Amino acid sequence: MALRCGVALLVVLQVAASLCTPTGADAQSRLPRTPVTLRVGPQRPDLVRHNRVEALSLGIRGQVRPETPWGPLSLTGTFRFGIGDLHPNGTLEVVHETVHDRIVVSGYHELTSIDERARDFGVGNSLTALLLGQDLGDYYRRSGATFEWTPPTAYPRTYRFRAYAEYQQGVEKETDVQLRRLWDDDRRFRPNIPAEDGWELGSSLELSRRWGRDPMRTRGGAEAFVQGGAGDFDYVRSSLGADVTLALRSHFSLTLEGQAGTSWGSPSVQRLWYVGGPLTLRGFAPRAMGGPSFGRARVELDRSFSFGRVVAFTDAGWAGDRADFALDEALYSAGTGLAIIDGILRIDGAWMLQDPHDFRLDIYLDQIL
Repeated sequence: MALRCGVALLVVLQVAASLCTPTGADAQSRLPRTPVTLRVGPQRPDLVRHNRVEALSLGIRGQVRPETPWGPLSLTGTFRFGIGDLHPNGTLEVVHETVHDRIVVSGYHELTSIDERARDFGVGNSLTALLLGQDLGDYYRRSGATFEWTPPTAYPRTYRFRAYAEYQQGVEKETDVQLRRLWDDDRRFRPNIPAEDGWELGSSLELSRRWGRDPMRTRGGAEAFVQGGAGDFDYVRSSLGADVTLALRSHFSLTLEGQAGTSWGSPSVQRLWYVGGPLTLRGFAPRAMGGPSFGRARVELDRSFSFGRVVAFTDAGWAGDRADFALDEALYSAGTGLAIIDGILRIDGAWMLQDPHDFRLDIYLDQIL
């Protein structure tokens, strides 16, 4: 089945290329040959990944870039197959990009993360899952189509509008393959979140703005997010977040970060808000708390050295029904960390400030990977 899907994808791309390529000597002299590229597995970092659902997943991608009356288009087909769940995945997308905006129309049957902004399919999470048995993502499968509008690739993504119609399905953990089991046979991945099955017709809008690039001056950012869906799940949810970094004397800096959100209606499990894990609440496992509303805060004091930054921090987070919010029900942690290679590699150790006061060490690559 997987081989047939891969061959079919290549045939579609080849046919598209032949249709877009002019025939005849006169036509070929007026219009250059349509560019066609094909990438397999390690040729592209995003075509190789590892997680507790797919285990090792390898992909193949073909791309055609024809000239059209509406300007240049990019037609890209991607097929991938995971050896853990033995489930084929595929996407086909058409991209039209100008100096003003980027528009993407796509169809897909794929594994996705409940938090797309966390880059759970990036190189960073794949490496920590394979080497350390630390998979920060939670996953479900979706099949459908989407329309997306963003700024051009060369510009900061200050906005992202997405409209979609898709069927969502829960998936289970299918593997415990990780190198850490070579010396710790009892090591296992945590279970995947029990996502709900159903149709969703929805849209989302993200707005963000960042200012300041000089590390010796104050810098920060703000973001807003709103999403709504109808079908088997009728809901609206939104969040606001902001952060500011104050440059202090003697290579010290202070970062303050906060985010909060809530929901209305009946969101599915995969559309609830969660806190826990190094990106939201260090010292706790991913998805330590979840619910229709959440709030979190973070304070970091760091000192820059030639090899990187040493950080002292405290995190706080809560998630649940907003009518039940109480500060004494929130989770708190404190710890220290090290950021090296321009902050790409992070090592954070944090203690829970409530019983049982457990300690958790997280080694991970930053979100940019």
